[in-house]
Amino acid sequence: MTIVPAADPSRRDFLYLATGGVAAVGVGAAVWPLVDQMNPDRSTIAAGVPIEISLAAIAPGQIISIFWRGKP
Repeated sequence: MTIVPAADPSRRDFLYLATGGVAAVGVGAAVWPLVDQMNPDRSTIAAGVPIEISLAAIAPGQIISIFWRGKP
């Protein structure tokens, strides 16, 4: 019968953890610009966006058109 040592930290374990850490940082660095580009531009916010519309006066099933700056 062979006895295997319990937890033997080795260089390979460190390399696995280091590689995982670098991969996590790389994924975060790649995803950040993609999420950041979904935010509205400063000029858009300064132009009056977002706007708020009250939905209380709309009946269920009713279709309305709301125009802002001449566009629906």
